[in-house]
Amino acid sequence: MNSLKKTIILLHGHLGTSEDLKDIAVLLEEKGFDVATFNFYGHGVNATWPDEFRIDLFARQLDEFMITKNLKDVAIFGVSLGGYVALYHKAHYEQSPISHIITYGTKFNWSQQAVNKELPMLDADHLQAKFPHISDYLKNKHGERWKSLLQATAHMMQNLEKLDGLTREDLSDVTIPITLILGDQDRVVTTEETHLMTNWLKRSQFKTLTHSKHELERSNLKELAEILSSSLQ
Repeated sequence: MNSLKKTIILLHGHLGTSEDLKDIAVLLEEKGFDVATFNFYGHGVNATWPDEFRIDLFARQLDEFMITKNLKDVAIFGVSLGGYVALYHKAHYEQSPISHIITYGTKFNWSQQAVNKELPMLDADHLQAKFPHISDYLKNKHGERWKSLLQATAHMMQNLEKLDGLTREDLSDVTIPITLILGDQDRVVTTEETHLMTNWLKRSQFKTLTHSKHELERSNLKELAEILSSSLQ
């Protein structure tokens, strides 16, 4: 890493990999950032498989990554799950070197009702019957354990609020700048839950990304890179 450049770690979303971030990584490198990324446990063809998917586990993985890279002042751009992991790390690790967090499409409402809406798309049999192109995509992306990935992700979501949910108390001591970004065509995350989190954080701002859906690959990457760059000046 070039110590003269700002380092930014890109964290992928659930059912994703670091490959999803390569296009935004190129745009950020062109703007002069040092970019780093990795795959969360259980994600990708050759993934290390954990005993249980937990936000806490992924936060520990992030912590180990930053320690290994000897990062002292780092920004995080987290997509969906990645944004939640970054906020969880900052809220629970006293020596966290994270100095700025930017999230995209991160869901904060993990009530039972909200989780139930997500579960059908985490059912392998349902996907194969109704959306075979998605099941084929996931198999290519994650290999033969793609069904296990769906099951583990569903289990994590069902228990997230109880085990690793971010509370107002958790975030009360988080004083670094936080930027929460939501695509203007996002149908997974609501503006209301994102605004609530913005109100809970002391130094936060909400940004809407135009012509953008929930999935990063269907977002306005050039505008996103501009927001990231200006937020980190």
